[in-house]
Amino acid sequence: MSGAGTDTPSPAQGQRGSSGYQQGRTGPQRGGSSLVGDGTNRLLFAALLREEWRLHTQLFGGGRFLSFPLLIAVLAAGATVALVETGTAASTVVLGLHVLALGFGLYSGTAGFAGSSMLENVFGGLSLVLGTAATLPLSRRRLLGIFLVKDALFYAVVFVLPMATAAIPLEGVSATTPVDVATLWLSLSLVFAAGMTVTVALIALRTRGVPTWTLLALVAVVALVSGVLGSASATLAAAQTLVVPQSASLPAGAGLAGATALVAAASLAVYDPTYGKPTRTAADQFARLRRLGDTVPGATGVNDPLVVKTLLDLSRSAGGVWKPFVSAGILLALVAALVGVVHEITGIEPAPGIFFGGVLGLSAFTTYNWLTQFDALESYLAYPVTIADVFRAKRTAFVLVGAPAVAVPYLAAVLWFEAALIDALVGALLLAGFGLYYYGLTVYIAGFDPNEFLFDSVRFGLFTVGAAVALVPALVAGFVVVPPTLDIALALAGIGIGFGAIGAVLSSRAGPKWDAEYRHE
Repeated sequence: MSGAGTDTPSPAQGQRGSSGYQQGRTGPQRGGSSLVGDGTNRLLFAALLREEWRLHTQLFGGGRFLSFPLLIAVLAAGATVALVETGTAASTVVLGLHVLALGFGLYSGTAGFAGSSMLENVFGGLSLVLGTAATLPLSRRRLLGIFLVKDALFYAVVFVLPMATAAIPLEGVSATTPVDVATLWLSLSLVFAAGMTVTVALIALRTRGVPTWTLLALVAVVALVSGVLGSASATLAAAQTLVVPQSASLPAGAGLAGATALVAAASLAVYDPTYGKPTRTAADQFARLRRLGDTVPGATGVNDPLVVKTLLDLSRSAGGVWKPFVSAGILLALVAALVGVVHEITGIEPAPGIFFGGVLGLSAFTTYNWLTQFDALESYLAYPVTIADVFRAKRTAFVLVGAPAVAVPYLAAVLWFEAALIDALVGALLLAGFGLYYYGLTVYIAGFDPNEFLFDSVRFGLFTVGAAVALVPALVAGFVVVPPTLDIALALAGIGIGFGAIGAVLSSRAGPKWDAEYRHE
């Protein structure tokens, strides 16, 4: 997903609006309608699509990116077979696929509004087509609209279409298999586009000064009114129609598509292309954090300048230090819902401590991602520090941020599900050990670029296998013996400690490994 900032144009650049670029001198003025016609639209669309493809293939493993859709198809089909064989209803599987497509759409809708400084931190120095509205006589709104259409089509083919292969194990191989896959793909693509549109609409309203709390209150009021005025079954049916269009009638699906197009068009009309976040001032927290680290007994490295820099980068980014907590909270909600699904399918509730401890450890990946998202190893080359020092500082920052981020949701889970004491203790060991292991695995495989997991099929496959080796046996044990016996508890505790040790070794070797990689380059 490529994007560019929304920097306010300088007077020298003229005034840009929805009608295009108008010259600031007397004489013929070129508006968007005359300059940007159908031919220009097609040219821009082709350039944006070509740029998207090159960005992915060059940044995420080159030819290996080409195999990523195949990996998605294999995972989607394999997961569907496993769920169906364990008794999961086909409608539940389809609903899950649509929820994933909706979530991906909500995330993808932010691509066109990413700030240029953010993109430079993530991708390095880039000159993207979407940013040409600042220097060329092009309407920012028109260019943004073409960009979003490109994004919807690109990801509908590259990511959503492989997900639709789940229709093959659901419906079986027959003469209608192509129709089944196409139907599921269109339904998933519509939900994906609807998710993008919702995000675009919210961002457009924010550029007009609408506070975030107002938008959240509006969503809550709509949900409350729907629940009060309508019956529970009617509300659930309406929600399922919106999330799973293929389960509704053709007019309902067409209505959703039309509403998505109208909201998208209205959002582009409302969007203020000159909007920019107000500048912020911040007190000097660097020295204060270093002094605070000196007061922590035995906390070697807490006051390390590299550690403090990482913590400041996180706190000053959008969302601040709350981002790891939010990510862990979302994972907690998903796991809690999964416990209910498992209970409905098998009639068994897994041991909550083991179950939540094992799965919440996966938040180590997102926490490390937040700590490195706006950082690059190249930026440290000008300083008298080694790459091993940088990785060591990241590990300290990871422990400082990641430990409380997972401890809070874990405590909430074991209290809510009334875990037995031995179960809670074993789960805590699994949480700590698996979290350190997932961190070590991530930093060893991806270095400072954990986002490459999203598009590099080789790295993603290695991480998936490595995570499954630790997680699957623990989850199976959590299902088989509820609550765990003393023998099982001791065995799982040993597994957690063992994988934690492996994670520590991997993270300690990541610095020398990536130091050698950069020296080789």
